[in-house]
Amino acid sequence: MKYNWNWKRTLMAVGLVGTLVVGVAAADAVRRNVTAEIRPDITVKVNGDEQNLKDGNGNAVYPIIYNGSTYLPIRAVGQLAGMTVDWDDDTQTVILNDDGSSTSGGTSTGTYIGKERAKEIALDHAGLSYSNVTFFRVELDWDDGKPEYEVEFYSGNKEYDYDIDAYTGTIRSVDYDVENYTIPSSSTKDIGAEAAKSAALKHAGVSASNATFVKVERDWDDGRLVYEVEFYSGNKEYDYEIAADDGTVLDYDYDAEHYAPSSSTGTAMSVDEAKAIALKHAGVSASSATFQKAELDRDDGRLEYELEFRSGGVEYEYKLDAVNGTILEAERDHD
Repeated sequence: MKYNWNWKRTLMAVGLVGTLVVGVAAADAVRRNVTAEIRPDITVKVNGDEQNLKDGNGNAVYPIIYNGSTYLPIRAVGQLAGMTVDWDDDTQTVILNDDGSSTSGGTSTGTYIGKERAKEIALDHAGLSYSNVTFFRVELDWDDGKPEYEVEFYSGNKEYDYDIDAYTGTIRSVDYDVENYTIPSSSTKDIGAEAAKSAALKHAGVSASNATFVKVERDWDDGRLVYEVEFYSGNKEYDYEIAADDGTVLDYDYDAEHYAPSSSTGTAMSVDEAKAIALKHAGVSASSATFQKAELDRDDGRLEYELEFRSGGVEYEYKLDAVNGTILEAERDHD
């Protein structure tokens, strides 16, 4: 099943992104760096439904503002339009296919099964019929660079969560939650990221001027829309889960024990530099490695890169100090 998108709107959205990727360089026919503003506060809606934009590894991405214009990530836009998005590194080409097929590596990986088929597969596995369930969420997402449908529904006192391969329909994971479970209300009210931040700061007794925010992200927990809010102030790191409908503090944690902001408070190195350090340590060439994750994060006040890549039959996981390149953690697993 394909998304019922108006093609004119789809092309306008793709063209919008292409302006940044291609149009900026076209002015002088050379690549150059630009300064843009990441805007997690900008909301993207499709047919009235708010969207959480993700990259190929499933990490949250956001609109950006450059020279007064708003730009969206092309992979996220393509996925919302029911398209696959591939990158040909040899020719520096973005490839979009509207039939759900992927040409990555020159070989088609098939067509998306669609949301309805994903729901049918989950129901069949659970031994339930449509009349016995209430669907709360069916969403196309990415995990470790692979597309999957996240299917969530309720029946009786059970909550069911399925991850289904978007190409093959294979069930990747399944979870039943029954203990003391009550089906939550399906409120669509959303207080917004700024209000969620304010609720967390008020509960912590911290002023906005004394806090540095690391993450403010919408997510789902037991069928409820929530905000995950992470910030630090002084010698404490704060983690909050805030109800998106009314700002209630659902969960929180303060990390102060043995806490000290990292001395590495300079500018973070580029992700390519971080990758090079990890590859050198692993003894793996860039040409033989496939990265599933390369993410800048903050832990106990320190900027860190979390890296995951594969080479041959080995999976590597690294955590690096993003400022000085020190390897903080390294792990390898053989298939």
